[in-house]
Parts: sequence; structure tokens; C-alpha cells
Amino acid sequence: MSYKTILMHLNHDRRTPQLLAAGVEMARAFGAHLIGLHVFPAYRLRPPVPLPFGRDILGSITAQIQQETDQIKSLFDAATGQQTFVSEWRSITSERTDPAAIVMEHGRAADLIVASQADPDWDLSPILDFPERLAIESGRPVLVIPNSVGFQGMPNAVTVAWKPQREAARAVFDALPLLKRASKVQVLIVEEGDGRREGGLADTEIAAALDRHGVKVSLTSIPTVQTSVGEEIRRRATEHSELLVMGAYGHTRLREFAFGGVTRHMLQDMTVPVLFSH
Repeated sequence: MSYKTILMHLNHDRRTPQLLAAGVEMARAFGAHLIGLHVFPAYRLRPPVPLPFGRDILGSITAQIQQETDQIKSLFDAATGQQTFVSEWRSITSERTDPAAIVMEHGRAADLIVASQADPDWDLSPILDFPERLAIESGRPVLVIPNSVGFQGMPNAVTVAWKPQREAARAVFDALPLLKRASKVQVLIVEEGDGRREGGLADTEIAAALDRHGVKVSLTSIPTVQTSVGEEIRRRATEHSELLVMGAYGHTRLREFAFGGVTRHMLQDMTVPVLFSH
């Protein structure tokens, strides 16, 4: 298994370089086809009623958007122009469709989606930042790059947040190309209750399964923590690795999201890149 098609959601010129650092490094490592996708919802620019000088204002905003799109493309071209892998630029102006739906449609034909952590200080974040939706709805693994810490190269040390549930299992095996390249993989288990599950396999089974793939794996089990589980996982991943792999827990209901506490914590307070799967 390898990543042969990688899609990057490039939505903000200020954060594009850190996404390109991740996408280019991974495309080079896996010989992947790298796609840079920029989507902007034009319908968001149209006021519900005509406004005085509305055409002039709209024209100014449109020109600014085009300038930012051109800047993102310029960064993409500069980062990929001399590479040996194949790269592809896609720019879509959405007239009616939710931009997240467009990114997910393109992403479902990829092995991996790369996106930025949401930036609450960016005016367009409520419209154009949606890593949580990509993680929950796309059906593909999503590598989320934190805003505070850029991609530091292919991870040599990886932490896997493990629990015997579907989302964690998807994340572990979706991350296999990265786990097999790492020199150290820590499977981290936070025990819940007395740790016993009727009819369940021992947690060592996931370590054994990874070992059969040639992953250099160790198992760390800790008792239920007094602080939040999310904070404990974040702290240990930051101290011991350059990448965290975990399931994305949550669901959508009438377009409203309900996330598990650990997923919400990691999306809001990331200190290393996180590969999510649902």
C-alpha cells in the first residue's frame, strides 16, 4: 500500500507554504500524483438585495480574490515545478455548491487529503476552513497540518492513539505507508474503566498486526488520566513524535456536527500534524 494520489486543499495564501511543504515531501517520498485544489464560493459574494455601488464593491472583492488565487497558484507552481513527480493545479469557482462538498468530491478519488487546521482569526475561516468535515465525511484519511507548527519532514517517530473501535482501526491502516517508513511507532492506549472488555482481544494484538507489516512498534498503556484524554494524547504525541494518528470520532446530523471530546480537542489545539480517519 502507498499514497499514489494526494490532494491538497489550498484555501489561504498565508498557510499555503506549510501545506505545500507537507504535500511536496510526501509526493516525493511516495512518487505520488499531487493535486492542488482551490475552491471559492462565488455565491457568497452576492448580497440578497441590490446595494448602492454594489457592482463596484463586488468588482473590488472579486479582483482581490483573483489576486489571492493567483498567489496560491504561483506558490504551487514554484514548489512543484522542478519536482520529478506529476503535479496538477485545479481552481474552481463554486456558483451554488458548498465548497466542502466540492473538496470532498475531488478528495474521494485520492489516497490522502492534506488540509490546514482551522484558523479562527481568519475572516473566511467559517466558509473555507473545514478539516473536521473532511475527516468525518470524505471517507479518506486526512492529514491536518497545524497552524502553529509546520510540516517538519517525513515523520521518523509516530504516535498512534489506539482504542478498539472502527475509527481507530481505519486510521491505523490508512496510515500504514507512513508507519512503515518511521523508525519508531508508539501505540498509545489510555485505559478506560478497568481495561477489560468481554470477548475482546488484548490491546497487544494491534501491535502484533503492525509488526507483521514490518512496523517498528512499541506499546504504551496508561491508566485513565485526571486531565482530559485529549490533552494527555496531545502532550505525549508532542513529546515523543512528529505525527499523531487517530480516529475522527463524531457524526453529522442535519449539517450540525457532534464530535467526540478527543477529536474536538485535537482539532482545536494541535501541536503536531494529525492523520485522521473516520
